[in-house]
Amino acid sequence: MKKTIVFLFAMAFSLVSRAQNINFGQYFLDEGSLRMDVFQCGNFEGSHYVFERFVIEPYFDGSKVNLIDPFNFGTNRVKVIDAQTNTLIYSRGYNTLFQEWQTTDEARVLERCYEESVSVPLPRNEAYVILEVRNFDGEFEEVFSKLYEPDEIFNTTEQRYVFPVYDVRVNGAPESKVDIVILPEGYTAEEMSQFQQDCQNLADVFAQAEPFASHINDFNFRAVLAPSEESGVDIPAYHFWVRTILNAHFYTFYIDRYCTTRDYFSVKDVAANAPYDQIYILVNSSNYGGGGFYNFYSMSTAGNMSTSDVIVHEFGHAFAGLADEYEEPDNPLALLYNLNIEPWEPNITTLVDFDSKWADLVAPGTPIPTPNTNQYNNTVGAFEGGGYLEEGMYRPQRNCMMRNYAPFCAVCSRTIEAVIEAHSDTPVAVRPELLESESVLRVCPNPATDFIDVFVNQADGQAEILDMNGKVAMTVQLKNEVNRIDISNLPKGMYVLRANGETRKFVKQ
Repeated sequence: MKKTIVFLFAMAFSLVSRAQNINFGQYFLDEGSLRMDVFQCGNFEGSHYVFERFVIEPYFDGSKVNLIDPFNFGTNRVKVIDAQTNTLIYSRGYNTLFQEWQTTDEARVLERCYEESVSVPLPRNEAYVILEVRNFDGEFEEVFSKLYEPDEIFNTTEQRYVFPVYDVRVNGAPESKVDIVILPEGYTAEEMSQFQQDCQNLADVFAQAEPFASHINDFNFRAVLAPSEESGVDIPAYHFWVRTILNAHFYTFYIDRYCTTRDYFSVKDVAANAPYDQIYILVNSSNYGGGGFYNFYSMSTAGNMSTSDVIVHEFGHAFAGLADEYEEPDNPLALLYNLNIEPWEPNITTLVDFDSKWADLVAPGTPIPTPNTNQYNNTVGAFEGGGYLEEGMYRPQRNCMMRNYAPFCAVCSRTIEAVIEAHSDTPVAVRPELLESESVLRVCPNPATDFIDVFVNQADGQAEILDMNGKVAMTVQLKNEVNRIDISNLPKGMYVLRANGETRKFVKQ
């Protein structure tokens, strides 16, 4: 594995980077992970989170040296903050199906709740698990935080599903490899042998597709042998419904080929049988389709003539945060993009800040934007059309796996290799603002009931809690950098805490 990949990736984005310095053993237990299940509820205008439970699971499979996400990808992000010191000890970006649903017409006429679940290393001590959502201007906003208390009696260790695990291709210890767990959807007990063969086919696809093929020994593939009651997958347009373990269906957002599941808790329950970085769901169907969400899950059907291409394409979304590079004007997901900023996805650009993308890969003399002509075949430039948009969004090359199932372009390949490296036991460089807490002032948990913890960098200050009419409800002295404030007597509602010239909102339940 090339140890300079992530460094070069960072330099390409003109970043001043430094090494990670979080000691895993100081903050986390060696075995197990903490999973937080929540519901995200809302409509096109906004959303809120509802806590469901903490689950302690048997495996943590991520790198124990690269604990802070170096890429800043995703529509969502989870952070873990040590409650005693306000130290950021873990972060990871991801996408959810809810953010896509918010772009649909349905989200304008009703509210829905979607299951969401994040898994992090198991903290030794009290820690806040914080959820952030990227706003339309591209900035992450903290929207929910929950205190994990190791001694809380309702932290469950119950494993709802227990199934055998089949080693498809295992090359080494989980903490230094990219571990893919393959889950079956719509395979009955009698079809498990077919599922095992489909898993072998999936691993073979990766072994033949670059840049994965050159790094195939950096991957582990395991499968959970979890049967469904009935064979197949739901196809709502044909009123075809079957009892399957993960409740997947075609026609997501009324798009015929879009196959997904909203039953994410079941996905996580089945996946918990094996160590994993990525979840890949194989659907027992010959129809064309699938879906992929960054650090959430990949899904594709197993029996279609295009299965091999779909497997790689959807994994590009889920593993490396790659955007679709084709145009599709009627796709509601085009509404996700603000053309006045750079999208977070590494393989599309609005040219607002092209130097932060792949300008370093463009040869001198290549025009930007780049004409979409045969003269520029195999050339890295900026070709208009991508992210479902015909105008205003640009992609790196004329053809790519993320556009038309051609081999990955140079930019996508570089990104994939950087993400592979970040899963290893070699420390990678991270931008300083991703290593450190962004805000001087932090208020957790949110929503709160009996207390809030106020984190400040400057002790001995004064804080005011204001209601939404601007009236001071409480005045407190901040004696330490971490201050626990009793708010049990405050009426329910939205409040603003003001300290050191900054403000933070929180909800009292």
